[in-house]
Amino acid sequence: MDSNIIYGKIPVKNALVGKRKPIRVFLNSDHPDPEIQSLARKSNVPVKLISNAELSHLTENKNHQGAAASIPEFRYTPLEKIIEDVKDKKESTIILLDGIEDPVNFGSIIRSATGFGADAIIIGKNRQVPVTGTVSKIATGGEEIVPIAQVTNLSQSIEALKKVGYWIVTSAGEGKDVYDEINYTGKIVLVIGSEGFGVSRLVREHSDFIASIPLPGQVKALNAAIACAVFLSEINSYRRKHQK
Repeated sequence: MDSNIIYGKIPVKNALVGKRKPIRVFLNSDHPDPEIQSLARKSNVPVKLISNAELSHLTENKNHQGAAASIPEFRYTPLEKIIEDVKDKKESTIILLDGIEDPVNFGSIIRSATGFGADAIIIGKNRQVPVTGTVSKIATGGEEIVPIAQVTNLSQSIEALKKVGYWIVTSAGEGKDVYDEINYTGKIVLVIGSEGFGVSRLVREHSDFIASIPLPGQVKALNAAIACAVFLSEINSYRRKHQK
């Protein structure tokens, strides 16, 4: 499937009201979604009615829900702009991903970042899935809301964020710090590593906390997306409880 094809009603709707306007929308000719048609007209985006079989071919038999769209190539936000936008904030959360190769995990992390109000996501160019149609589907359009930067060197990016007041909290199963015993006041970079390799050595060395999530059950590790959501929930809960 073309990486610039998104599918599913919610991702298509979010794209039509987002920054990255679709080039063309494709709808099931038997049951074209009226809301999507209306949004497309308002955004001056052409709509093509095609058969369900054609939609399935276009999306490689994914769950398209009768809607798909071709979109321009995703444009990442420069890290410098993100730093400029957050430098004066008293409280901020930025997510840094170190080697997330599963598009479902990446999309889920974007969705959580959107829900919990993270300021940005930073990804590397190596060992990292980019923003694709599958990622957009899982993120339900969150990639149009939360700025995403793609960088060549994660460690240098961490150092740049430290210079504007960020503390680095890295998620790791063997971490000596406990995720719900950390002071999340101020500016936090939450680092999530891959399930297979975890967080790279250099990123660990630049971290202020290596934190684990205690698991009393038989499963001893969470996938990256769930671990990220647990941390984001705790960060937001901590800040709510400690607001003056």
